[in-house]
Amino acid sequence: MSVLPGSFAALVAAGVAALLFAPFVAGEHRTHGELRVGVAMQRFAVLLYAFGLVSYVFLPLPTGAACFAPQWRPLAGLTNPSMLGQFACNIALFVPLGALARGGWPTAALAGLVTSVLVELTQLTGFWFAFPCPYRVFDVDDILANTTGALLGGLLAPLRRRLPTGTSGRPAAEPRPVTAARRLLGMCCDALVLWLLGVACARAVDIALRLTRTAPTRWWEAAALWLAPAALSLVAMLIGHGSSLGQHAVMLRARAPDGRPAPAAMLCRWAVGIGGLAVAQGVVEGSFGEPSAVLGVLWCTAHAWGVTSTRDHRGITGLAAGLQVIDARRSQGAPHAARSI
Repeated sequence: MSVLPGSFAALVAAGVAALLFAPFVAGEHRTHGELRVGVAMQRFAVLLYAFGLVSYVFLPLPTGAACFAPQWRPLAGLTNPSMLGQFACNIALFVPLGALARGGWPTAALAGLVTSVLVELTQLTGFWFAFPCPYRVFDVDDILANTTGALLGGLLAPLRRRLPTGTSGRPAAEPRPVTAARRLLGMCCDALVLWLLGVACARAVDIALRLTRTAPTRWWEAAALWLAPAALSLVAMLIGHGSSLGQHAVMLRARAPDGRPAPAAMLCRWAVGIGGLAVAQGVVEGSFGEPSAVLGVLWCTAHAWGVTSTRDHRGITGLAAGLQVIDARRSQGAPHAARSI
C-alpha cells in the first residue's frame, strides 16, 4: 500500500481535530466536568480511521484513461502471495469499523458488508459515473475480506469498552482544582482559536481585496492574521470579565481579590498574554514579511513556566494583572482559588 493516502488522511484528520478541539474541550467540561483524555484519544483515532479508510479506498484519483475489469470469482487470486497479503490487509482495515459498531458482532458484520458493497460499487461505477470507466478494481474478494474484518472487530469490541476514559467519576457540577494541566489546556485552546480566527480573517480580507482589486501588502496580511484576531480576543476577554476563550472552555475564570476584575486589569492580562503575542507577531510580520518562530517559542515557554511555577497556577498574566484563576463553578464569594492536588 502507498503511504501517500495515509499521509493525506493524517494531515486532514489533524486539521479537523484542530478545528474541533476547543469546542470539544468546552463540551467535555460542561457535560462531564473535565476532559476525558481517553475519550479524546479514541475520538481522534476514529477521525483518523475514517479519513484513512476513505483515502485508501478512493485515492489517488486517476490522471489518465486507465480502466480495470471487475473480478467476480471469489478467492480466485489467493494462490498469489501478494494477493493473499492484500486480502489480509483488507481484513485488518475493517477490524476497527467492526469494533466501533454497536449491537454486537451481527451488527458489525452487517456494517462491514454494507460499507464494503458501497465502496466496491463506487469503484465499479467509476465514482458513480464521474469517470468514464472503473479506475479501481472491483473485487468480490474485498467484500469477503472487509466483512470478515468487521466481524472480527465486532468480536473484539468488548475489549474496547475496557479502555480507560480518563474520568474521575465526579459530578459535572462539582468544582475541580485549578491544575497546571488544566491551565495549559486552556492556553492551547487560546492558541488554536487565535490561529483559526487569523485564517478566517485572512480569507475575508483576501476576498475583499479581490473584489476591490486592491493589491495585498504585508501590513494587510499582518492585520488579518494577527491584529484582527488580537482585537477580537480583547473583546472576548472584556465580555468574559478577564477570562479568555480558552479559559471559558476549561471552565476557569479570572477573579480579583475584591471581586470582579477592573477593565485595567483585564487589559493588562490581555496585553501580557495572548493579545500581546498576537500584536507583536503582527508587527513583526508587517515589518519583515513573516512572523517570528523564536518569539512564539519564547512566549509559550515563558507562560508555561509561569503556570507551572506559581503555586495557584495564575501564571505570568495573573501576576501582572493581580488576578487569581478559579473554577467557574465556584460561587462568586469563594475567597481562594482551588489548589492543585
